[in-house]
Amino acid sequence: MPAFEYVALDTGGKRSRGYLNADSEVAARRELRRRNLAPLKVGRAEGKRVRSAGVSLSLSRPRNLGRRDLMVFTRQLASLIEAGIPVEETLGLLSRQAETPALRRVLSSARSRVQEGGRLADALGDHPHSFPAVYRAMVSAGESAGGLGRVLNRLADYLEKADVIRRKIQAALIYPAALAVTAIAVVSALLVFIVPRIAEQFEGTGVSLPLPTRLMISLSGLLQEYGVVLLAGLAMCVLLALFALRSEPARHQRDRLLRGLPVTGGWTRDMEAARFARTMAILIQSGAVLPDALRASGRAAGNRAFAGTLEAVVADVETGTGLSEALRKSDWFPGLLVHMVAAGERSGALGDMFDRAAHQLEQDVDGRTATAMNLLEPAIIITMGAIVTGIILSILLPILRLNTLALG
Repeated sequence: MPAFEYVALDTGGKRSRGYLNADSEVAARRELRRRNLAPLKVGRAEGKRVRSAGVSLSLSRPRNLGRRDLMVFTRQLASLIEAGIPVEETLGLLSRQAETPALRRVLSSARSRVQEGGRLADALGDHPHSFPAVYRAMVSAGESAGGLGRVLNRLADYLEKADVIRRKIQAALIYPAALAVTAIAVVSALLVFIVPRIAEQFEGTGVSLPLPTRLMISLSGLLQEYGVVLLAGLAMCVLLALFALRSEPARHQRDRLLRGLPVTGGWTRDMEAARFARTMAILIQSGAVLPDALRASGRAAGNRAFAGTLEAVVADVETGTGLSEALRKSDWFPGLLVHMVAAGERSGALGDMFDRAAHQLEQDVDGRTATAMNLLEPAIIITMGAIVTGIILSILLPILRLNTLALG
């Protein structure tokens, strides 16, 4: 259904603008009159440009909501719905108060869909790139169970916690990344500018250069002759790798490889297990059916190999296998999670046990992440020191040999 942009007057004579979905411009004007709005201007949204707060927005390629917009919207929506305000009125209020054109466009469209009798989850489904599948699944479960406000509050907590962890990791990586770039620049400068000048001093001396010195001089010559070609080739390889990773099989292989690496494998497993447990806790406590909750958790997974594992779990559960037994068959799920799920199945408190397991797993992931970040900086410093020491030794060895010959 096409989207229309409108400018209209309400019963109080106040001018308002927004978007709605309709079959035609006539239907759009009819819908505006049904809402007690007097249309002043109605036009197709596609291909036009709207300026709002000094920002130009192309409606032919609308922007998606960012993480910050999604978090703020979810928290505000939860607060208003729990206060007893209807969904349609809540969306209209948030749309008028939206700070970004993208959020205003999405909320106006969702409000129009709700006004037409659709559910909020279906309205959000019109914008799949702004609202992930697991987000819509949680909203749908909340609507079905009659606890939409409670579910949205849990969802907002989940989004905010994930954002805090993401920001913490990004902040922790800034200094090591800057250190690594500096180290590469220093080593490259030594090899390209310093080593060749020192190597010139050994020419014509008749001294047999040690193996480390010959290797260093050869590497320096290689960088001088083909440095630009090597850099261009490296950039091309990175671009080709990024292009290849757009395909689903390549992503699946990459994720499977990450799971099998000795250092990142355990961390990847625990991180995906923690995300799975948190998603399952919210969905089950919201009243979602177990197979549907498992499918939504699979769509929320960041690792394709893990999502494939959950597909096998769903198949086992639908054939009558217990959830804990289905999870035990895979090596993706820690023993703690499997045992707590089994306890939840016996006690009938599966959602609560998922919540406890998620809390414990998240603490473990936070601890391992903090440890890894603390070890990364000294590891880079030690590596840089070892490389510089090797360069210095390769320079000093022939000097020491010359001194020995001179004294002899």
